[in-house]
Amino acid sequence: MARPFWLCAMITAVSALVSASFSIIGLIGPSGHDAFARYAASRSIALFIAVCMGLRSRKGIAALALVMTLVQGFDGIIGALAHDPEKTYGPFVLALANVAAIAWLLRALRRRPGTAI
Repeated sequence: MARPFWLCAMITAVSALVSASFSIIGLIGPSGHDAFARYAASRSIALFIAVCMGLRSRKGIAALALVMTLVQGFDGIIGALAHDPEKTYGPFVLALANVAAIAWLLRALRRRPGTAI
């Protein structure tokens, strides 16, 4: 059980950290005074903190992994609409890695007797 949990937690944390890093870089850049950049940064930093706090709960990490999958999926769609391959493929790869990790974690949770999801 430990291996699926820690892999899901690690991928989710990396996903949240990447999202927070890019939003902080956006704040430092020329559009840093844009309100949308500030909103994106506050969302991303809050999600990263929540992932760090959720490291004690299997179900918590699964829920946060699902949220980060959605965030990265939407970021990938935004990158595709902007015709920017770097902002498209990177988020989609992180979203797919999170989906695989969630599936492995949930399968491991189901195999444990007496564990309800």
